[in-house]
Amino acid sequence: MTGLNMITSKEDSTPSSISRADAADRIAVMLEQESTTYKCSDYLAGDESTCNMSSSSSLTKLHQPHQHKSQQRGCIDRVCREKMTRWCYQVTDFCKFRRDAVAISISFLDRFLSSSSPRAQKALCSKKEYQLASMTTLYISVKLFEPMVIDASLLATISQGCYDEKDILDMEKDILNDLSWRMNGPIVQDFISHLMVFLPLSAYSYDDDVDIILLDIARYQAEIAVCDYDLSLTNHSDIALAALLNSIEGIDEKVFPARSRFEFLLSISDETGLNPFSYDVNVARARLLELFKQNSGYELPQIANLTPIICSKKEFVIQKPKRLNSTGSTSPVSVTKHPYQRKNSQTAKCA
Repeated sequence: MTGLNMITSKEDSTPSSISRADAADRIAVMLEQESTTYKCSDYLAGDESTCNMSSSSSLTKLHQPHQHKSQQRGCIDRVCREKMTRWCYQVTDFCKFRRDAVAISISFLDRFLSSSSPRAQKALCSKKEYQLASMTTLYISVKLFEPMVIDASLLATISQGCYDEKDILDMEKDILNDLSWRMNGPIVQDFISHLMVFLPLSAYSYDDDVDIILLDIARYQAEIAVCDYDLSLTNHSDIALAALLNSIEGIDEKVFPARSRFEFLLSISDETGLNPFSYDVNVARARLLELFKQNSGYELPQIANLTPIICSKKEFVIQKPKRLNSTGSTSPVSVTKHPYQRKNSQTAKCA
């Protein structure tokens, strides 16, 4: 299957200049949203009880492929979801829409299929109905968040006679009702752009474009993560942190100094309560690196080796560079001063 290409940022596409306090407040709201209203279940497993499944249990499955009940029934599976996601990217790239529209669209689709409505259950057992739902969520996403819209009649034409305009509009109504008209949940890209606000000024000492480099690599990982079903069950905040850590590790220390890196991560930890070195983030990092290689054809180098990936549930220790304190002696950098402890989550300790 053809991989997704990276699109680099324009000069004016850097994160908006909001204050750190505002960024922290917005992240707190998004964390609440992703764990409650906008959380989806493992609908391919056919088990509604997974709606309250912890991120740790879903992440554990990333390296343990198994056959879902949907695959046993011959209905919708991961491959169907990936194909429709890539089709959505093709449409948005052709129409010059933002790729965020696809992430939003698939979040609508996942939440819709997680519901117990008759229309959603029908879509899980009919590829034709599933394709209609996928096309319609893209239609909704573009209508809500893009300056231009896709006319329903155009989508009907693209379907080559499979659906007419009424089919799309009826599906739109059903999806909106099943989602209770809650259509403004956070995506991974939202977390990334807000976390970038905490990038310290010292990061620009050697390269004025370090923020653009970080953002491009992190956003690309967020885009390919949308295609992966297992990552859809992972907290978007964890994926955002994982993408940023992989991006940081892919930049030479001569461009992004070690001290600036840890100042960045400390700010994230202190201001938001998020833990960049949790077990969940580490496992997500490993999966993102696999997807990066599959899509781009080459590995994202982890050349800095300052935050190595350790995917063990046992407690692990990461060595950190030391800094000078006010007396001139060295003191260790701690990234867990105020760790954000999630239930059943493992944290990293600094030596």
